Amino acid sequence: MPTETRILTVYYKHKPGGFCKRLQMKIHAYLEQGWKVHYIAVEPFPYKHKNLTPHILTTPFKNHDTLFFWIYFFALAPWFTAWIAYREKVQLLSIFSLTYACLCAPAKWVTGAPLLTFIRTLKEKKEFSFGRSQIIFMIERLMEKAGVAISDSLVANSESIKVELAKLGNTKKDIQILYNNINELNIDKAEQRKWVLKEFELQEDSFLVVTTGLLIPRKNLHCFLKAVAKVESNKVVLILIGQGPLLHSLQVLAKQLELKVIFTGWREDVLDILPGCDLFVFPSHLEGLSNSILEAMACGLPCLVSDISENREIISRPEQRFPVNQAETLTAMINGVLHSNEKLEIFRNSTVADRKRFIFNWEEKIIKKAEEVIKRSPKAH
Repeated sequence: MPTETRILTVYYKHKPGGFCKRLQMKIHAYLEQGWKVHYIAVEPFPYKHKNLTPHILTTPFKNHDTLFFWIYFFALAPWFTAWIAYREKVQLLSIFSLTYACLCAPAKWVTGAPLLTFIRTLKEKKEFSFGRSQIIFMIERLMEKAGVAISDSLVANSESIKVELAKLGNTKKDIQILYNNINELNIDKAEQRKWVLKEFELQEDSFLVVTTGLLIPRKNLHCFLKAVAKVESNKVVLILIGQGPLLHSLQVLAKQLELKVIFTGWREDVLDILPGCDLFVFPSHLEGLSNSILEAMACGLPCLVSDISENREIISRPEQRFPVNQAETLTAMINGVLHSNEKLEIFRNSTVADRKRFIFNWEEKIIKKAEEVIKRSPKAH
């Protein structure tokens, strides 16, 4: 494929979390091929490359989380994207969300460039309980359906997402699955343990329970704290790596429950902290294929995860999964590993066995898929 291959992607701004981390990996893979990558956002991404070109959609709104901002963005972004795609003669629209795929419809019609859409998660009715109105849910669902309809190729990151896509009424679409991956790490766990204890000023006999991710309602962290509060030990220390709007309420709850909780905020050294901990817990209501769990697996941590479909695809052992919102069950599971080194080791070995399925060259598969879609496009002939 010629080195002048030109790709366009769209996402409103870079922010912490697995979504943007994976988006950056995709962009990096394209750049490593010598391809030219253009992106549309309301502010520059925090990484640069000679072949990476930002196209900034200016906005009068400083707060990018308001309804007025999103009305503005959704009204202008499709036409701005179409103009940039036409001007830069892009050969592929590579998008990380069905909603953003919908916004690319004018660009696809104007340029004839194929639309490759990666789907990491879908909206579900569960999100009603997380502060979303039914009207917003219906709009998002319609945009997802439109995104499926106009995409030339769909790639889901889990079997569960593929099943959900079928519910949108597009069962004839060819949907491929590309799991998120992890890299093999060479870790000295004893040294990392010493470093973590020193970093957070903890005692040597502390039992460190860790989780990572956004502090938002669907992560189910209030239930997590309540479960740990009933654990039969005063040696348990929670380490919550991440940030989000629930930080204050979680801090208040931790104080009320008299829990030892360390709120670290976002850390660039997550893969240094995780190996020094004893147990990873992921209680989320709703996920794509979780980068947080995969990172914990890469570090050899035994994992306890909520029993939702996406997590079942990662953690195969039923004994390591607990029903969402059943704090008492999670309490019993933590007590079980806290008082049994044998059970903790069984869970660790099971997690290590599970991670083998996710060790592969993700970037290579991303490139192969892009080349396939471009080659198949009528524009290439």
